Amino acid sequence: MPRGLRLIGSTQEVLGALVAHPTRDHHEAEIRSTTGLPGGRIYPVLARLEALRWLDSGWEPPAEREQGWPRRRYYRLSPHGLAQIRGALASARAAASETTKRLRPAEEMP
Repeated sequence: MPRGLRLIGSTQEVLGALVAHPTRDHHEAEIRSTTGLPGGRIYPVLARLEALRWLDSGWEPPAEREQGWPRRRYYRLSPHGLAQIRGALASARAAASETTKRLRPAEEMP
């Protein structure tokens, strides 16, 4: 896993939303409705993923928005990013599974 990227809950949720539709352009409002996370938790994750070059981004063309509304920034998984994300999610799932195996119910505690 790359340095600086921790697969905490919000990161995993954003990654899951992106990987669910890997060839589509995504914007924050769509990710927010899919994950239930607030924008303040989504934007930092998107910025880290873009810095790792796992995501490419661009602005919506001005003609597509009504006047007075800000343009949306769209994010798309890069080919390199898709492979890296799938590997990172698989590693996170495996680590979570190992942790679950080590936990014992309270009644089994000495």
